[in-house]
Amino acid sequence: MKRLVLLGLLVAVLGGGVYAYYQFGGSPEVKRERYLKKGQEYLKQAKLKEALIEFRNAVSADPRSAVARLQLAQALSMRGDRRAAYVELSRAVDLNPELIRARYELALYQLAVSDLARAKEHLEKLRTQDRDAFETRYLAAQIALVEKAPQKAINELTEILKRDPTNAKVYVDIGRIQFSLKNFSAAEESLRKALELDTKAVSARVILAQLYVTVGNQEKGEKELILATQTDPENEALLHVLGLFYASSKNFVQFEKLYAELLKKKPDSLIAKKRLAEFYLVKGRIKETWGLTNDILKTQPGDVDGHFFRGRLYLVENNPQKAIEDLVLVTRGAPKLGAGFYFLGIAQRAVNQMDEAKKNLVKAVELTPNWLPPRRALAQTQLKAGDVDLALEESEKILAARPNDESALLLTGAARLKKGETDKALALFRKAIQVNPKSIAARMDIGMVYVMQKKFPQALSMYEEALTLNPEMIDALQSVVQLNLMQGKPKEALQKAEQHLAKTKNKAAVHQILGQIKLNKREYPQAIAHLEKAVEINPSMRSAYMMIAGAYAAQRQFDLATAHYEKIIAKDPKAIPPLMMLATLYDHKNQPDKANEYYQKILDINKAYYPAANNLAWNLVKTGGNLDLALALAQKAREASPNDPGIADTLGWILYKKGTYLSAIDLLKESNDKYKGTNPEVLYHLGMAHLKNGEKSLAANFLAKAVESDKSFHSRADAKIALASLNK
Repeated sequence: MKRLVLLGLLVAVLGGGVYAYYQFGGSPEVKRERYLKKGQEYLKQAKLKEALIEFRNAVSADPRSAVARLQLAQALSMRGDRRAAYVELSRAVDLNPELIRARYELALYQLAVSDLARAKEHLEKLRTQDRDAFETRYLAAQIALVEKAPQKAINELTEILKRDPTNAKVYVDIGRIQFSLKNFSAAEESLRKALELDTKAVSARVILAQLYVTVGNQEKGEKELILATQTDPENEALLHVLGLFYASSKNFVQFEKLYAELLKKKPDSLIAKKRLAEFYLVKGRIKETWGLTNDILKTQPGDVDGHFFRGRLYLVENNPQKAIEDLVLVTRGAPKLGAGFYFLGIAQRAVNQMDEAKKNLVKAVELTPNWLPPRRALAQTQLKAGDVDLALEESEKILAARPNDESALLLTGAARLKKGETDKALALFRKAIQVNPKSIAARMDIGMVYVMQKKFPQALSMYEEALTLNPEMIDALQSVVQLNLMQGKPKEALQKAEQHLAKTKNKAAVHQILGQIKLNKREYPQAIAHLEKAVEINPSMRSAYMMIAGAYAAQRQFDLATAHYEKIIAKDPKAIPPLMMLATLYDHKNQPDKANEYYQKILDINKAYYPAANNLAWNLVKTGGNLDLALALAQKAREASPNDPGIADTLGWILYKKGTYLSAIDLLKESNDKYKGTNPEVLYHLGMAHLKNGEKSLAANFLAKAVESDKSFHSRADAKIALASLNK
């Protein structure tokens, strides 16, 4: 019995030894091939992590195998580890200089980092090995493209097709180059040939879609993108191409259905979440976009697309500062994503970071030269910054591609107007109306030109048309009222505003206009009644508060007004409108400490109430208070209302006081532009900032305008002293 057991053990041990020999033993070459085979099997199953382990084992088993290092490099590249892949390719070429594939891939890496000289050295060596090999010809084509010789690249790719006429990828590459050369018919033919050879050639469909959109056929472009998506629903590269296309497309039903079904089948599918997030964002379904975006970033905290969506969501919610934080990460993580630079530029423009905005919009245009929004935004930014010729250059490029683009016509017209070319501007604005007979913006622009030409009846007609088309266009109503007042027709102005109350949802703005009319007529009780109605409807209407205080100040009835608002507060201590009125009245009574008490009470109730934050910041500056606290308050106000010229003035003056003159000038210039040079206090501030910055002629210009103003302002005496000093 013992003998049988021992025999069994012996067989087991010997058997195990034989198995172990075949499994773990053998020569380095045998081990290497076994590991490489397993690695390839894992790749077929999309198990990249497991494949990398096997390829590393192959290299460990046979460190001098160039083929093993090549396959490890390819897997590392798939994982995105380009540096490690480059190292392995370099070793592979050193070990076997005749390994064409390794040398070819190494040369492509060098091209990617702009090392053209070394890439060309590899090309020459490949030509000595096999002049007509795919790798040799393809590398020659890539080098020709870098050297801006597209036809030479096409010739090299055509040589590949002579030996391999069924290579769909090469047809795609030829089509892409032809498209860049605007040879659209040839490009379409090449891309269609690629799809004949490979119906799953997604990149061919994407380029075709771009081609059709470029030539104005949105419908065919959409069809190609839908086919691409259906062919490969989880293709990451399609994400932003589709998202940006659908921003101007109409048929979303199939797209949403495809990815909603994918998400049901695979609840953890990131690509489904990303596609739907992009789709919902374009459709304005913000709540759903937030939900998906938060899911993406919870699963992958550093995901570039997640930050891209969140940055755009912050822009939608008028929080450009938060948007910048996310979009900076996007441009670092995806330096070839033009949309990332575009939205970052838009966010920076919103917080008046004009130099950074221009730089990023230029980059967006470079990366996506056929996508018009970045070029349009760049032209708008240049125009705002006073770079009229550059703005004109960009807007005319848009018109060259799309002669009937309404926004480009308006933008070009605005640039022509800034250059004093009134007739050319009018012609462009009129063409915009031909393109879009309901264009409100074009009518407003034409009205402005007529005002400049003192053709008031024609201007009035344009503003009336704009108001008829959109009763919520309060700027048009304001212009109609102002024109009537300028022509000495207060009765008509009043009648127009009163009639408009029944036509608009923005009744607060109309009551404010009625208050202005009554103030002009010095009918103070009626003016106050309208303005109080305005702030009752819209408690954040800072300008209405100031007008009410001004009306009381004009009547010298500060105590009466104060008693009135204190009675209201006694009934409702947390009512912000009367608290704001009291603070403003104490400002008019020149009691800033008392005013500040009420501003602080408001902020204790609502930290985000920016009119109180701005006014408290201003009082701190005016009375020599804590500048750092004033700066923090003004910055919060600016975040809440980035387009308010009064807040830009406050923040600019604080920066002036802190000695940051260039930043102060940017903000004060923005404020002055928005006030159209009519606010003498802002003119004084801008003049002083230029003076401190050593720009004496500019300083004298703005200070003189402030002093010459017929409006009263707090710093008139200081402005006179500064101007007199400059004149001496």
